[in-house]
Amino acid sequence: MRRRSDTKRLALCGVLAALAVALMFFGGVMPFASLACPVLASLVLIPVYAETGKKWSVVWFLAVAVLAALIAPEKESAVLFAFFGYYPMLRKLLNHLGPNALRWIAKLAYCNAAVLAAYTLMLFVFRMEALRAEFAQYETYLLAVLLFMANVTFAIYDALIGRLELFYHVKLRQKLGL
Repeated sequence: MRRRSDTKRLALCGVLAALAVALMFFGGVMPFASLACPVLASLVLIPVYAETGKKWSVVWFLAVAVLAALIAPEKESAVLFAFFGYYPMLRKLLNHLGPNALRWIAKLAYCNAAVLAAYTLMLFVFRMEALRAEFAQYETYLLAVLLFMANVTFAIYDALIGRLELFYHVKLRQKLGL
């Protein structure tokens, strides 16, 4: 019985990993999708986590992150997925923190740390010259505005994950027969 269950989990993870990698590939093919595609790919983690648990979800995330880094034409998308792709799992842990204010402080601290770490990595370690040239055009205040907008977008992303988890568990899960 366990063998059949593991086979089902592996098949689910494989199919959904292929979907996530395809979404990451579109990040470089479609204009202006380099930010949207990592978000969409991370949302695929919701059914993986719900059906397989933490261990399988971590393996799924690592597989998608590595494949995205190798295959995705837009490396900015791959780096952003590496920093934000596991957030649906992390969100579960953060939601167990005490008061709502403490939860949001932790979530926004994560968002800011991830954004700063991802772009520091892209600019100074990977030396992405196109990104460096783009950022050189911006005034310092505009970069602060972009970081603020990243926080607003992150709050919307957090709410979207909550709604999609609810939709998956209430409506979609029964229809898929998982």
